[in-house]
Amino acid sequence: MWAHQHSPLYTPHGLTKIGANKGKSVTRILYPSLVLALLVLVTGCAASPARLPVLDPGEARGTVHPVYITTSRQPADDPAAHFGTRRSLALNFARADVWVPHNRLPGEIDYPGRRPDPSTEFALTGWQDYDSRPDFARDLNHDLSEMRFAERDVFVFVHGFNTPFSDGLYLNAQIINDFGLQTAFVHYAWPSAGQFPAYLYDRDSAQFARDGLVETLTLLADSEAIRINLIAHSMGSLVTMEALRELSLTGRQDVLEKIDPVILASPDIDIDVFLSQLSAIEPRPEHLLVFVSARDRALLLSDRLRGGDHRRLGIGAQRDLLTELGATVVDLTEIRDGGFSGHTAFASSPTLMRMANTGVLATALMGVEAMPQDSGIGTLSDLAARIIYLPARALGER
Repeated sequence: MWAHQHSPLYTPHGLTKIGANKGKSVTRILYPSLVLALLVLVTGCAASPARLPVLDPGEARGTVHPVYITTSRQPADDPAAHFGTRRSLALNFARADVWVPHNRLPGEIDYPGRRPDPSTEFALTGWQDYDSRPDFARDLNHDLSEMRFAERDVFVFVHGFNTPFSDGLYLNAQIINDFGLQTAFVHYAWPSAGQFPAYLYDRDSAQFARDGLVETLTLLADSEAIRINLIAHSMGSLVTMEALRELSLTGRQDVLEKIDPVILASPDIDIDVFLSQLSAIEPRPEHLLVFVSARDRALLLSDRLRGGDHRRLGIGAQRDLLTELGATVVDLTEIRDGGFSGHTAFASSPTLMRMANTGVLATALMGVEAMPQDSGIGTLSDLAARIIYLPARALGER
């Protein structure tokens, strides 16, 4: 993402019956409920879908970001919501022109109310449904053809768990806007239920959605794009790794060769599952970036709900192993301005945005030494040097 700036249950054991050790049993009974309540708070995803009004912003100050959409969701019962939570075997295609107001703090998304205010709230300024894959590809290729050849990247975003269609789309536009990305954008929306109690539905949907992402990446590899930048968040990382594995197992190395970088942000994947997936991918992405944080409350609870041991990849306990495998690790534990949960810091941290928009992040990812303190951005450079762990092969080349 930032390397190409031209293109950012625990299961409680031993529950006692009420009556025996009454005080302890009450605590043990209440604990799972507290965990569930905390998880609802820290996932960072809305409990109900945001609105998707199409409006004329008038004199309001903001920017419109065209986002192409591929989705394995069925159309919603409410046409204004566009896509719902049910799974679709056929990939659907659309384009949204997403309005991002200027009057907001970096990283913030103010969802539109019943009477949207374009001066402060996100919304849409246009929507286009496509009846077929060729129609979608035609318009995408037209936009790509208007870019300089060397800049014809496509930025693909794969959202995470508990994400309604609208919320994932707005998050994608926020990342585009706040990190200053300049390329074509594709949002892959897999069928998350958008509700915390439906975690297992989402887990199954992540497996189901693999083929839709494979089709999306294949379509993009056949387009006018010269490179595909792929970023996945949380459970979307599972969808992404499964899709890359499937491409490799089916002999689509031509598609894999176009994908660079691959960025896994707060990946909600067990380390053994990840290692199995990675071992099957050939060729591996030249640049694999993993954003982790020991302060990610969502993943810490997810890990504990599975018995603990810090096995969720996004917690960062396997940082050294990842660098040995050729990945670059960006450890956001030290960054404190990415929201309470830390689960979306990769997208919402103003500090990380400043590092990206000043070129500090890209410089550090290339292994260049920190700038002097009197350069004006030396502090950011020092921070980048502390949080970025380059792959072993890159360190050997320096």
